[in-house]
Amino acid sequence: MNHILRNGLMRRSTLQFESRPVPDEALMEIVEEGKILSNAPSNQEWHFTVLQNRGLLHRFQDLYAKIVEAKGGDAARFSAQDVLNIPVLLIISGRKEENFVEDAAHMVFASMMLVAEKAGLGACWLSTAASIFVSEEGKTLLSQLSIPSGYAPLCIGAFGYKRVPATAPRVLSSEDNIVNIIK
Repeated sequence: MNHILRNGLMRRSTLQFESRPVPDEALMEIVEEGKILSNAPSNQEWHFTVLQNRGLLHRFQDLYAKIVEAKGGDAARFSAQDVLNIPVLLIISGRKEENFVEDAAHMVFASMMLVAEKAGLGACWLSTAASIFVSEEGKTLLSQLSIPSGYAPLCIGAFGYKRVPATAPRVLSSEDNIVNIIK
């Protein structure tokens, strides 16, 4: 089986991470994948922030845990404790005024998650995370992340070693009736 297809079939969002550090080589392979993908409308380059600084991670995680508890959304999947154990945070930033730039950033992250799976790492897209930068505390944190002027966080996700192994995917059959072909 093609390794990309296998990684796509096996990949599941990782909600609980081990505390061991992620090797720089694996992180660079993930980032390299993102660097080669551009957004469709303007071929814009992304800016990637790989956050491993424990102090800044804890500040992010505290703000994100508040959102998880207040908004719900990811709360069905994450507990505040899970959020506090994220070993690596990846922020994809771009020029927000570009058309479809947020959608493109999410597509880039999806490809990066497949590379993480290939490297034996887990990943999870944090769907509501960019909203933390609206608050005053979030703006203070944002100012410490060295994101270039004119760029804004568009997509945020977590990477690390999986504490709980992924379960095998359910094999779909033609009886599952999940495809309609209309000619």
